[in-house]
Amino acid sequence: MFEPTTIWGKISTVCPFCNMADIWMDRRIFYRDKNWYAVLAAPFHTKGHTILIAIRKGSQCPKEPSEEVLGGLSSALATTIKIIKKCYQPKDVLLSSVRGDISHYHFHLIPLYEDQEKKWRKDREQHEKGHLMQFLGDLEKEANKRDGTERKKEGWSEEEQRKQIIISLDPQAEKLRTIAGVLCQLLSSGMSLKKGAWE
Repeated sequence: MFEPTTIWGKISTVCPFCNMADIWMDRRIFYRDKNWYAVLAAPFHTKGHTILIAIRKGSQCPKEPSEEVLGGLSSALATTIKIIKKCYQPKDVLLSSVRGDISHYHFHLIPLYEDQEKKWRKDREQHEKGHLMQFLGDLEKEANKRDGTERKKEGWSEEEQRKQIIISLDPQAEKLRTIAGVLCQLLSSGMSLKKGAWE
């Protein structure tokens, strides 16, 4: 039986995040360092929804928040958020580590758009501020409903739909990679990224 390999050894075919070389993963990666990589989520909850994923070292899938797994997290988070903000211009980027059915250590970075938040708050008149966990839950429910309706209409399986979404994300991924390249050049040249120098 054929078993794909990488420079790190055998790829876990069970964990989708261990296999960065998979074409459907690789085409949506826009940031990568020695510890973390960022991909556009497919399916996504909102435009720019990103997953920041710990890079596997050795043969074990990184499932626990050890010092080794979390190494370089602050830099990867800060850089990825800068890239998202530059590309999508959200009000903020919400961070969540909800690892339900995939235990590989990762974070969801979900852009918060002012108009989307205002509509949500208006629809739920009791929430003038706060309640962002409920907002994220409602966002996920809406996305799941949207995706389910599309699958039914098109006759797609979840995997077929994921591939169609990934293809549709190609222009966004390319724009994010361009922004990431410019940011990395600025950082390597020692330029300060104070307010106004980058935005």
